[in-house]
Amino acid sequence: GKLFQQYVVDAWASVEQSRLNWVRHNQKKIRAEVYQGVVDAAAGDEEVTPQSRRVILPSSHTGSEQQMQQLFQDSMAICRHFRKPDLFLTMTANPKWSEIEEALLKEPTVNGKKQTAADRPDIVARVFKLKKNAVVKEIKEGLFGRCVAHVHTIEFQKRGLPHMHILIFFHNHHRIKDASDVDSIVSAQIPDPVAQPQLYQVLTWFKYLF
Repeated sequence: GKLFQQYVVDAWASVEQSRLNWVRHNQKKIRAEVYQGVVDAAAGDEEVTPQSRRVILPSSHTGSEQQMQQLFQDSMAICRHFRKPDLFLTMTANPKWSEIEEALLKEPTVNGKKQTAADRPDIVARVFKLKKNAVVKEIKEGLFGRCVAHVHTIEFQKRGLPHMHILIFFHNHHRIKDASDVDSIVSAQIPDPVAQPQLYQVLTWFKYLF
């Protein structure tokens, strides 16, 4: 419940503070003086008092400005080399996934309520990562065509569910050229319950969740 979520937040904050302390006391090891921000400050673009001390976060620190900039530049380099992406795919975590429901407590908790996916963000994140890796693996193996590169990002919705946005780059021989190529990948029709019973069951069940 909420106590567990408080524990998760406190544990994350403890780990994050430990990493920040290491960065703060090892600025020479990461050669922070070569970062552009320090150069700008020395040039007078930013005020630095004798009491202040600039601490630079390296690109290896998750969530830092340097990491975001590096990932952005890497993505732009991929676009320059392979041209524009061919597909934009979104994958969202589903709290009704059997792997999530089977891991939740079956008996009511102390407050008399049954445990839900919202109570266990750790389980949701773990299951989502496994399924995300499986989807990316299938894409790289040619699910939609010969994939030469991909770029993805993971975000969290307001209700706490993670989702992935992924850009897919095809080989020149598999690029989308006309409407028939689009129709071979994208479909807005209900599957045939006889020819594709499993897909029909999944689609008709999960349509009520969105």
